[in-house]
Amino acid sequence: MMKNGLFFTAYNRPAYLRRTMDSWQKVRGFQDWPVYAMIEPSPFQNEILDIFTSVDHPNLVPIVNSKRLGVLEAPYVGFEGMFSPLMGYDFVVRAEDDLLVSTDILEYFTWAANQYRKDSEIGAINAYALEHGPANTVARVEKFSPLVWGTWADRWNSVIGPTWDHDYSTHPGELAGWDWNIYLRVFPQNGLKVIRPEQSRVDNIGVYGVHATPENYQTSESFVAERPEVIYRERTIIDT
Repeated sequence: MMKNGLFFTAYNRPAYLRRTMDSWQKVRGFQDWPVYAMIEPSPFQNEILDIFTSVDHPNLVPIVNSKRLGVLEAPYVGFEGMFSPLMGYDFVVRAEDDLLVSTDILEYFTWAANQYRKDSEIGAINAYALEHGPANTVARVEKFSPLVWGTWADRWNSVIGPTWDHDYSTHPGELAGWDWNIYLRVFPQNGLKVIRPEQSRVDNIGVYGVHATPENYQTSESFVAERPEVIYRERTIIDT
């Protein structure tokens, strides 16, 4: 059986975090996944710590970072730590403080992590989509999304971790950062794709953030909070 884990990154947006954790506490299987909450130092850190410690979960570990890691480094540290020999996770999901989720999101990740573990073409599992296909179908596509995603230890150690963009140095201009780097350079150069659902299991509420503004804010029209358990299958679609 695979050892799966989940980590959150949170900085200074407690209002978003409350809504996000309310949605996660409705997720089926949430209490069965070990959860780590990486909290950045800020004037809001105690409030954010209180939100995490009030979550009904038997194995949620809050961690206040010794220094602010930022949007580039915090996810890297989370994955690197959970995939380390000390922690030894096989598959890890990264979540954020401003992303609501469907009640079946961990059923989806559990299925996909097992289904595509040995598929050498798949580099990551995404949960966000703009599609309106069947609720139980997924597709392999080229477009990577950073809005709640997971990967395996072997993909991290061999491809994603070593090529991580820590300082926006992978491309001049706007198409830099670890997410753009994975999407535009790392996965194409290594022949990798992602699996995503045809109906989103994530919705974005982060109108304001480090890179978020009302001008670039986007939500998924296919997101539904309450979803029944389904039997997933992959089907071929036109990649977008």
